[in-house]
This record gives sequence, structure tokens and C-alpha cells, in this order.
Amino acid sequence: MATLSERQAKKITDTLLGAAMVPELLVSVRDRSGGHVRFARNQPTTEGDVETVEISVTASIGGRTATAVGNRSDKASLEALVAEAEELAALSPVDPEHMAPVGKGAYLQVEAHDKATAKLGAQDRAAQVERAVAVANAADLEIAGFMSHREQSVAVATSAGAFAFASDTQASLTTTCRTHDGLGSGWVGVESHRGSQIDAERSAQLAAEKAEISHDPKALDPGKYVVILEAQAVADLLSFLVNALDARAADEGRSWFSHPDGGSRVGEQLFDTSITLRSDPADKQNPARPFTDAGEAHKIVRFIREGVVEKLTCSRFWADKTGAPAIPRPSSVLLDGRDIDLLELVGGVDKAVMVTRFWYNRVLDPRTILATGLTRDGTFLVEQGKITTAVKNFRYNDSPVTMLNNVLALGRPQRVVTRGGQVMVVPPMVVRDFNFSSLSDAV
Repeated sequence: MATLSERQAKKITDTLLGAAMVPELLVSVRDRSGGHVRFARNQPTTEGDVETVEISVTASIGGRTATAVGNRSDKASLEALVAEAEELAALSPVDPEHMAPVGKGAYLQVEAHDKATAKLGAQDRAAQVERAVAVANAADLEIAGFMSHREQSVAVATSAGAFAFASDTQASLTTTCRTHDGLGSGWVGVESHRGSQIDAERSAQLAAEKAEISHDPKALDPGKYVVILEAQAVADLLSFLVNALDARAADEGRSWFSHPDGGSRVGEQLFDTSITLRSDPADKQNPARPFTDAGEAHKIVRFIREGVVEKLTCSRFWADKTGAPAIPRPSSVLLDGRDIDLLELVGGVDKAVMVTRFWYNRVLDPRTILATGLTRDGTFLVEQGKITTAVKNFRYNDSPVTMLNNVLALGRPQRVVTRGGQVMVVPPMVVRDFNFSSLSDAV
């Protein structure tokens, strides 16, 4: 079933705004349809299709704000939803940081919708799983994974005149192969707005190769190593730094971006000169919705240029208080790299530990962005440009700040998604002095 068109969505938002009795209203409509299949022990286990519509109304009066959510789009239900939000707003306490809704603005044109992906169904999912399972059976391995796809349309409108609409598609596949004794494991994840980029057979082949060579790992002593981080591992750590790109936290002295004498460290060289971090909702590899849930426009922003911090995100409230430009949190994160594939990175290293991904990642200290977690699903020793053996998994204690300062080489960026659901385009990288604090018996 196709999601709402712009005309249909605007009809709903116009009805909601027209029913308002308070001066400030923010409304949104989110229509999503899609499907999924989960497979384990070399066979499908669950499968389904989902269609959801969410209509949200946020009413504000005198700094008092409340939100009501529903899923019915007839006129009477929409009017009742507005009335509910207004009634709740009258009972709410005054928000000292309340900001009026955004007004009419311009939004980037983004091509994030793929017609073929929108048409994917149960038969397409079954065919992908069949190909993946065939690879595992041929290799005498166990395979498990999850494939999902969706089409989505989102509209946001305000009583101040803003209206924004965007539609997108998304498809993803994660695949894990394991040896029957559970001692070897390999993982591959693929994510794109184009379903044609999902190749379950190829993913299963890569996961199977890692599972086979990760069996019977060798224990290395904890310590600092040169590491080759695959793109997924880079994103797992980088997400903590992206979340720390906040002007208010920096100004209030709560962040690694805080200056010792007050304010932020914007303008300082804080990373290796190879590091450029930016956001571009219209990027062809990672197109994203060009507006926030509040209707703020996402622009092309360069946060770090050749190691120099140029900008931090800034809420509308903090921008109004400090005079800084308002910059919402990025919807499309891109870390520039080089046109070098992973095998070339491996071939250029004398000795290193190669990491597929990190797991159970947590921030220990927000002021240094020190994080901890475990390696998982394929950790290998590289010697003289070749993978020579699997190694036991490690716990790491390190920071993305250190990672981006100790870069030895960058590879070709690829699109990945973090455990938190944040989509990024990042390169694999070679990093020196990465700190592994202890061994882990996890596979």
C-alpha cells in the first residue's frame, strides 16, 4: 500500500491547523508501510508486514505545551485530537525554554525515495533469505539474520506558516554466520534507500568467510595496538562524537568541546588533518529527510574541516539566548575518506588487529567521550599485509577523539547504520595506539 502523497498529507495538516483554538500549533503526519523477515538456524522464523499512521498535535499557550497522538484521519477525529492537545496544554506547567513554532522556510530537495524498494514484498524477502541460507548450507554453517524494508512519508506544519513534506524508502539486512560449535562467527550489515543494494547471497558469503577463519582464535595480550576498523566499527564509535557536537553542552562546560576559559573550542584544530565531518541531507549515498520533527530545515553543514572544528549543533532556544546560529542535529552524517578499499588498507599494514564491529558500547565520561565496549563477530591479526589468524575478542576503553587523532589511513566510505539507528557514511580506517583493556570470552 502506497503511503500518503503530499496533497493528502497537507489536507490532514490543514484540517488540524484549522481546528486550533490556541495561538501556537505544531502538527505532523507520519505514514509508514513495510515488511520484515527474521531467520535463524538456517530457516525463516518470523515474517510480517506493517502499516502505521501517526498523527501528532503539539499545542502551546502561554509557554504551556502538550502533545496528543492519534491514528485516525477523519475530520471529527482530527478536531478531537487538537482539542485533546489544547486541554492538556492548559494543565501543563510553563516551559521556561519554550520556543514559538518555526515559520515558513525553504527546504533542500532530496531524492530518498526509490519506487522499486517501495514495491518490495514477502516474496522478495523470501528469495533473499533462500539465497543466504543456501550459502550457509553449502559451507556447513549456521546462519541467522534480519531483513526489513519500508516506505515512509512525513509532513510537518505549524501555525506560523511552515509546511514540509518528504518521502523516503529504506532497506537493510544483517547476517551472522556461525560454526556449529559456536566458536567462529562472522557478521555483515548492509543498509540503503535502494533495495537493489541488498544482496543476501554476497552478505552471507562474506559472513561465512569470517566465521570460518575466526574459529579457534589466538589470545593476544591487552594493550595498545594498530587497528584496522571496518566502517561499522568506525560508526559505532563515531556516533558518540556526533552526539557530543552540541553548543550548549560546550558553553556550559559539560563537553569535550568546552574551552577551559569558557565557551567552546570552535575554530581549534582538534583532530588529524585528514578528518572532515559534514552533514548533507541531499547527499546521493545518504539522502535524509531535510527537516526536523519541529519543521526546522536541515542544511549542508561542515562540522569539522581538515581537523578544525567549524560548527556545533545548537538548539533554537540556545541560539536565541547566545546569538549563535541554530543548527539542528544532523540527519545525514558523512565522514570523508579516500578511494581505497578495505583489502588495500589491510595490504598496507605490517601488523594490526582488524575489527569487524563493536558491541555493548557505552560512554564512560562525556567530557572526554571515553567509551567502552567489546569487539565481536570477527577480530583478526594482520601481519605483513595479510590476515594470519583470528584473535580472541577484546574489551576496549578508548575515545572517538583519540581515534580521529591517531588516523594512519582512511578507506572508501560506505553507508552503515549504528545500533542506535543512526545512518552514516564513513570509511574504514587504520588507527594507531587503540587501547584494548582486557580479553573477552564472547564470540
